[in-house]
Amino acid sequence: MKSITIRNKNFGNVQFLIMVFIWILIFAIPLLTTDTTEGIVWPHVIKIWIEYGFVFIAFLINHFLLFPQFLKGKRVLYFISVLCILTILVLVAIFFNASDNPPDIIQRMQPESIERTQPPIGNQPVPHRPPGQRPREAFPPFGNLLIMSILLIGFDAGLSFAGKWLNAEQKKIILEKENVEHKMAFLQNQVSPHFFMNTLNNIHALVDIDTEEAKEAIIRLSQMMAYMLYESQTEKISIQKEIDFIKSYVELMKLRFSEEVEVKLDIPKTLPEISVPPLLTISFIENAFKHGVSYEASSFIHVKYVFKKGRMYFEIKNSNHSKQKKSSNSGIGLENARKRLALIYTNNYELDINQNDKNIFKVNLNIPV
Repeated sequence: MKSITIRNKNFGNVQFLIMVFIWILIFAIPLLTTDTTEGIVWPHVIKIWIEYGFVFIAFLINHFLLFPQFLKGKRVLYFISVLCILTILVLVAIFFNASDNPPDIIQRMQPESIERTQPPIGNQPVPHRPPGQRPREAFPPFGNLLIMSILLIGFDAGLSFAGKWLNAEQKKIILEKENVEHKMAFLQNQVSPHFFMNTLNNIHALVDIDTEEAKEAIIRLSQMMAYMLYESQTEKISIQKEIDFIKSYVELMKLRFSEEVEVKLDIPKTLPEISVPPLLTISFIENAFKHGVSYEASSFIHVKYVFKKGRMYFEIKNSNHSKQKKSSNSGIGLENARKRLALIYTNNYELDINQNDKNIFKVNLNIPV
């Protein structure tokens, strides 16, 4: 959440700098557009600045008072309030322009050298205008202020809304990421007890058969549990460590079965320097030993890893010995594997579980590495 706060603060700073630049430019326009051949006509500039000051006040009211109400869902109240502010602005502008006498500050800064009337140009006569009558304008004097107010208020509201939307989207992304991480941790923690329970059953059966092998199995199991408790907590692990874990698991499982169970591991002698999510394929191998081995019929388990063109191809085939009664834990490993793959790779993976042949169960997995 700290990164969200920093990004939102940075966007707020950018918004502030943009609006400061715009207002500096607005107040500089009368100076930049004034004919300086005879000097700046300060009464005219100050008169424009005062009019812009009314717009600036309306802008501040909208930014700090009105727009927060819009974000709270009071949209009708917001638009009514903005309409009232614009109406007041127009009335003030009309009153200000209709005043015959300019403000005192303009009177005091009126240069004596500035003539009230312009000399005739060529032979053109000077148009006569009764005293106190203003020249006719094609556009009302308050029209420019009204348009400027609408544009500035709309632009500021758009920036503010964009900042709030960006903040909400960043929070949504962080929450989704945390949700995925929590799901991943939950599924991974489910794998560990399931595997540990099955392996302890194997060692328990081995104790009465061969004590020395049982001791070696316990040592091997302790090493594997260290991998599961510490190494597997990272997001990815080297393929070498993962394959070493798979080999240890298979050797440990083979201790329980006779030579009639054919177990093959087809793994390249030289592994690429890549990383994969830990314990990603162990569920399929565990399922093969659980459901693919029978003491009454010939059984086999074939495991194969292939690394090609930035992808890992995993294949496992095992004999299928259906059981009349399935435990409540049946299928947990496969379901967890499906969920983990979906969370990690979304649509960038291929998983094919084939049981067309009643006597063979086959799994093919293709993931990027």
